[in-house]
Amino acid sequence: MESLLHVLALAGIYGLFALGLTLIFGVMEVLNLAHATTFAFAAVFAMYLVGYAGFSMWMGCAIAIGSASVLAVVIDRIAFRPLRYRGRTVWGRHVGPLLTSLGVSTILLGLERSLFGIDPRHFPNELIASKLFVLGNVRINLIGITSFLVLVLVVGILIFLLNRTRWGVEVRAVAERSETAALFGIDVERRFMETMALSGLMAGLAGVAWGLTFNIASPETGAQLDVKGFALIILGGMGSVLGSLIGAIVIAAIEVFGGLYLPHGLQTLIVFAMLIVLLLLRPQGLLGKPIQQGAR
Repeated sequence: MESLLHVLALAGIYGLFALGLTLIFGVMEVLNLAHATTFAFAAVFAMYLVGYAGFSMWMGCAIAIGSASVLAVVIDRIAFRPLRYRGRTVWGRHVGPLLTSLGVSTILLGLERSLFGIDPRHFPNELIASKLFVLGNVRINLIGITSFLVLVLVVGILIFLLNRTRWGVEVRAVAERSETAALFGIDVERRFMETMALSGLMAGLAGVAWGLTFNIASPETGAQLDVKGFALIILGGMGSVLGSLIGAIVIAAIEVFGGLYLPHGLQTLIVFAMLIVLLLLRPQGLLGKPIQQGAR
């Protein structure tokens, strides 16, 4: 039972992290390598505000999540927007943003080290201890369960917004062909900024959930989720919101139960072996749609 709860806690963090990557790729066709740095920033900044600046837990976490959303928009303005209108070339749409986001990620990592130091930070122990309780022989982490419930709620809200609202229609139109969407009067740049803000919000939620669950974070924490996040969205399906939820549960289950019954490190091997097989048999992922030739 405790292992299952741990799976849900990890799935909540992984899923929220991957949702941000999924949104950016689905709408902008960009792999944002600075997403993990935004995640780490939210976790460390929340710990700084609560542990050193005297903010309450709720206020510090809320400010950190909001700051991560703003940071994501800044990353878009610096790394992606200047290349957006260089023509529909491989460089302008894929390779260029990939490299600029890598550069921004490196700069942000350096700034985070300068501002917060390289040593791991923690929330005050008395605040974290109050989030744990024991039921029988099972230790229950309320933060872990809450993070998974938040993931399910966010997935439901995003699916509703994307499929049932005018905003969602406009976002899907921009994702399909931004130039054509602009001809129909859609504010393409505004939709891109909103997408980046939402992705930053997801990274912030994941970062704070990580900090509250494990009570340790540093500027390098994002490196632990960077590769896993890309593996997760490939497994669930590139651009699929629901796929992020399914992929998060699968990978979290492999990590937790693999850690219990397999030699150390073998669970990671299983994850990537499964990805290779999946890419050979179903390149679009579990819930992804095949890209039609000439559709974009």
